[in-house]
Amino acid sequence: MNVGVVLLLLMSLFAWSPAAVSAEETLGQPDQLCKMLFDSYIACRGKINTSTVMAASHIVAERGRSNGFWRYVLIELKKKKAESEIGCVRVLGKMLAIDAVARDVIRREKETGEIGQWMASVSLGPEVVTELLSRGRRADRFRIDHYAIALARARVPEASDFFCMILRDDAGCLHMDSTKFHAALGLAQLGDPVGFEWLVSHSTDKQSTVSNAWPDHVANLNLDTCCNAALQQLSGKKYAAAIRDWKTWWAQIDKTAIPHECVNLVDP
Repeated sequence: MNVGVVLLLLMSLFAWSPAAVSAEETLGQPDQLCKMLFDSYIACRGKINTSTVMAASHIVAERGRSNGFWRYVLIELKKKKAESEIGCVRVLGKMLAIDAVARDVIRREKETGEIGQWMASVSLGPEVVTELLSRGRRADRFRIDHYAIALARARVPEASDFFCMILRDDAGCLHMDSTKFHAALGLAQLGDPVGFEWLVSHSTDKQSTVSNAWPDHVANLNLDTCCNAALQQLSGKKYAAAIRDWKTWWAQIDKTAIPHECVNLVDP
């Protein structure tokens, strides 16, 4: 494992203090560990190992979601700094992904009456999605992919129009296939047939690739591989890798019963 990753993990283990977090929240100050990791590895220019940046992003997202540090990240994003924009979007997307899981848990507990071990809660305010959508619509064709990833992780209906805008190539933007993959995934996770149809139609496309984030456990980053992996998770059908034709499945499936589960996106 990269040395930077090990150091970040050790810092997160030994520096965490519930009492300190509570005191900082009371004083209105950002969590100091999150701030140090964010300022040093996420919101800055410089040659930093990708695995170190991703480790810092993961720690800040896990820790900062519940202690209010997400507000600090949102403020930084609103400053419109090119060097910190993508890092802010990535961290907020990871935080929104945890909130999405929390909503699933809360809904399941209400439906079944069974209380799990995790005290699930939704921590981020609605202004986060609003800001991501606003900035995402104005982002260039390279940065918009990061907004599509963050909002796909969020799994919120408010992002549907944004995803559709990407798939339609509004205003002749000619979005990259990677961006369209994330937009289609975002729609599919919301149960929108448009997203499924795009994934199905590109499940044999070996020419394009997916970047910035992709389904876990894929053998390569070719678009067909990522579409097939996403469809397997969304459908709950763990087909063998050799099965590529999803058209029959799509024609027969009860479209009100999908998605079966969400897709876990992993970072570089």
